[in-house]
Amino acid sequence: MTRALGAFACVLALACASGSAQRKRADSIAAEIQTAREQGGETCAPRELATAEANLRFAQLEIERGDSRSADSHLALAAPAARQAATKSRDCAKLNVVVREKPAEPSVPRVGVRDTDGDGVPDVDDLCPDVPGPPERRGCPLFTDRDGDGVSDDIDRCPERAGPKENFGCPWPDRDGDTVADKDDRCPDEPGPVDNQGCPWKSVLIVVRRDRIELKQQIHFQPNRAIILSDSFDVLRQVAQAVKDAQGVPVRIEGHTDNVGKRKENLKLSQQRADAVKEYLVREGVETAQLTAVGYGPKRPIASNATRAGRTLNRRVEFRIEERKK
Repeated sequence: MTRALGAFACVLALACASGSAQRKRADSIAAEIQTAREQGGETCAPRELATAEANLRFAQLEIERGDSRSADSHLALAAPAARQAATKSRDCAKLNVVVREKPAEPSVPRVGVRDTDGDGVPDVDDLCPDVPGPPERRGCPLFTDRDGDGVSDDIDRCPERAGPKENFGCPWPDRDGDTVADKDDRCPDEPGPVDNQGCPWKSVLIVVRRDRIELKQQIHFQPNRAIILSDSFDVLRQVAQAVKDAQGVPVRIEGHTDNVGKRKENLKLSQQRADAVKEYLVREGVETAQLTAVGYGPKRPIASNATRAGRTLNRRVEFRIEERKK
C-alpha cells in the first residue's frame, strides 16, 4: 500500500511539473506572438500569426483540462509559427515596408462561384459564409463567436451550438435529452429532472408521518449480511430527500430482526444494517448529524415469529422522527 501511494504521489508530482512547464512554454509563445503583433505581424505574417494564436489557445484549453499530450502537440505547432511571425514582422519593420490598406473594391463574383458575404472567399471554402473575413482566416472575422458561448469560432469545435470551454465549445452529450449531461446523469438513457440527477421520479414509496417515515416497501439486504440490495435504492433515495427537506430534524434509523439464530448475532446484524442504511443516506447528501443508527435485534417484533410471513415482517428497518434538541 505504501509503495502504491508513493507511486501515485510520484505520478501526481510529475503531472503537476509537466503542467507548470507547459504553462511557462505557453507564456513564452504568447510573448512572442505579442511581439509579432507589435511589429505589424497582421500585415507581414498573417498566416503564421493566425496559426500560432489558434494553436496556443487550443494548448491553453488542453492544459486546463490536464491533457498534457494534446497540449504538447498544439504547443509544438504554435512555437515555430510564433517564431516565424516574429521574424517576418521584424524583417518587415527593418526594411521599412509599409503595406497600406487599399480601399475596398466592390466584389465582382466569378461566374458560377457563390460568395454570400462578398469577402472574396467562395462559399465552398468559407468557414463563415454569412460573415465577411480575410482569406487567411478562411473567410471568418477575427475571434467571432457565433453561438455566444465565450469560445471564439477559430477554436470552437461546435461554432453553431453553445457549449462550455472545457468541452471546446461543444455541449456535453445528453443521450436522453433531459438537460442533464451524460457525465452527471445517473440515468443517461432515461429522462429525469435535474433535482433527481437525471433520473425519473419513481412511484411514491414513502409517507412522512408526524413521528416516523413510513415505508411502502421494506429495505432488502443480502441474507445474513448488511449489504443493501439494489431494489431498495429507490425507496432509500426518497427517504434521503425527505430527511434533507426537513433540515435539522433528527431521524433514528432502527434495525430489527426475527428471533431465528443467536440473540447476540441478531443484535450485531441489526446494528450493522442500521449503520449501512445511515451510510447510504449520507452518500445521498443527508447531514450525518441528523442521523442515529440503533440495532434492536429481535427485541421489538411487530408480528409472530412462529410463521414465515411474521418473521419476514420482523426483519425490517424503520425511521423514527425525533424531537429537535433545544
